[in-house]
Amino acid sequence: MAYTARMHALRRGLAPLLALVALLIAVPVASAAPLTINVGAALSLTGDASAYGLSSRKGIDMAAAEINAGAIPGVRINVKTVDDLSTTPGAAAAFGVFVRDGVSAIMGPTLSNVALDVDPFAQATRIPVLAISNTQPGITEIGTFVFRPALTETYVLPQVVKTVATSTLMPKTAVVIQGSDTFAATSGPLLTSALSGNGITVKKTELVPAGTTDFSAIAADVKANDPDIVGISALAPEAAPLLLALRNAGYKKAVIGSNGLNSPAVVKGAGSASNGLIVGTAWAGWNDTPENKAFIKAFKKKYKSSPDQFSATAYAYTYVLARAAKNGKTVAPDALATALAAIQGTKNVSTLLGNFSFDVNRNGISPVLVQQVKNGKWGAFKTS
Repeated sequence: MAYTARMHALRRGLAPLLALVALLIAVPVASAAPLTINVGAALSLTGDASAYGLSSRKGIDMAAAEINAGAIPGVRINVKTVDDLSTTPGAAAAFGVFVRDGVSAIMGPTLSNVALDVDPFAQATRIPVLAISNTQPGITEIGTFVFRPALTETYVLPQVVKTVATSTLMPKTAVVIQGSDTFAATSGPLLTSALSGNGITVKKTELVPAGTTDFSAIAADVKANDPDIVGISALAPEAAPLLLALRNAGYKKAVIGSNGLNSPAVVKGAGSASNGLIVGTAWAGWNDTPENKAFIKAFKKKYKSSPDQFSATAYAYTYVLARAAKNGKTVAPDALATALAAIQGTKNVSTLLGNFSFDVNRNGISPVLVQQVKNGKWGAFKTS
């Protein structure tokens, strides 16, 4: 009897504790709040670079929707896009909005020359900025908060020219046409250097005067020099009519283009005159990896159109930003910059473009593809 009484007493004493345990088991444990990255995207939705900025916006928005649907568990991303107007004042105004809003990171602006003007503002305010389409030199030299996932012309052009120089084309001479914008003023000499460095003699550089609308005289001069290949550094508004003028002048040989020519707007604007155009790219629609096929299918379903380099790379770089936040467990701008810088060497991330990392200077490293327009469509450049 004494033992039974002690057991009843023990049970009465444990009753409150047992009830508490039962309550804790019954109540579900709240999951940790997701990391929410507030991003400002300064993109050229109007102006000379709108062909690129509008494509970039589609890629960013698509990636954000996928991430928010669980593609990277525990991470959400809110994107506020502001038109940078393809100008420095427009981008500066956009950056001002983002600083006021307290964003974790900035993507853009679209043009390199604009980025050179406004990225120091992001550096001064210690907000990481991702130069998703800026290929000219000098971007990451602005400071440690400036990251350039986009492949630089310095990185891409020598690989493209080497591929062409060692192909069955075997060009020995070239003429370079340099557009009137500041992008062309920087990438033109890089193209010339890449040609010369691969044993191709640059016979002449044709400078396009600002405001040119008739390119026939330039094309006629190129034809008179009869180079084995022509190099063009220009943005879409000049690139397409330059190609048309060259073909109308009777120049039928291959053309190497800078990154500004890697756009459907150029192929559409030049029509059949774009056949033979060769460019280097981080992404190509003909690349038949499973990841790329899935991306293209999803993009077409969402937008009822095909992606281009700018939409695909913006998509990939949005994932890079989200992965950095996930790896660093942070959305604080300072710590996010550290997490981005940690994506380096063997600590790369898998993307639509292949393995991606930053070099020690925060420039993007991913595979370079060389492609050529044939029958109005981009395809792999055949070296033999």
